[in-house]
Amino acid sequence: MVFNTRLAGAEDYDLCQSQVDEYQNNGHILLRNVIPESEVAELRTAVLRTHEALKSEEEDFQKAFRITQNLWEINDTVRAHVLSKRYAGIAAKLLGCRDVRIYHDLTFFKEGLGKGKATPWHQDGHYWPLDTEGCITLWVPLIDCPVDMGPMSFVSGSHLNKDAEHLPISNESDEYIRNLVENENLTVAPAQHMNAGDATFHSCWTYHAAASNTTERTRIAFAIAYYDADAKVPLQPPTNERRAANLARWFPGAVPGGPAATEKNPAVLFPHD
Repeated sequence: MVFNTRLAGAEDYDLCQSQVDEYQNNGHILLRNVIPESEVAELRTAVLRTHEALKSEEEDFQKAFRITQNLWEINDTVRAHVLSKRYAGIAAKLLGCRDVRIYHDLTFFKEGLGKGKATPWHQDGHYWPLDTEGCITLWVPLIDCPVDMGPMSFVSGSHLNKDAEHLPISNESDEYIRNLVENENLTVAPAQHMNAGDATFHSCWTYHAAASNTTERTRIAFAIAYYDADAKVPLQPPTNERRAANLARWFPGAVPGGPAATEKNPAVLFPHD
């Protein structure tokens, strides 16, 4: 599947081995200037407009954040960023795989003045319907995001287990993971100030959360979820309703045990695959 589109983030990102090691040890990393400063404003405008166009499909997660998904399918600017080899190259290097495919993209809007409540601790893996450990999400604020706007915190090393896999994002998952952190003396990497265009990358198995947004502005963030391009669809049926729904929605026509590669999941670095 090949798209004729302009290039976004055309230059490779200078990622060093120590950063790869940091990600593989911790399951998360913050990288500066992932989206070039000159491109942030255009992407922000495109994301806002496309989110509005998808308003009827917007989901509100417990007043913590509002999302729309797969903006890349209907907006050329968003598509150029989602299919950027700069960002996908980072993801592939962090995962240690030859290429990545697109799972889906998402907006993450958190209202200001405390209306955007805290995001509970959770593992994204509860929702991922794939047979691979190679899953990673780029999360980028499209405006400067101070700590009191609600950037993410992570539990370092938590990607090495699936203790909270059975729980959707909820007060229950929050309590469960908080207890794990306390009882097992796990290390929490606190949220850091992020400039527009900085990005975190985290494994779908890394525990993460975000505080409420107490600033006056809405937190405008965008995410791209990638996975190892050679991943398969599990032979066994999905183990929860959200995985089943995501398998049907994001992998139409994929068969158990077959490649997780449909028209909705283009490979990015080697797009003819």
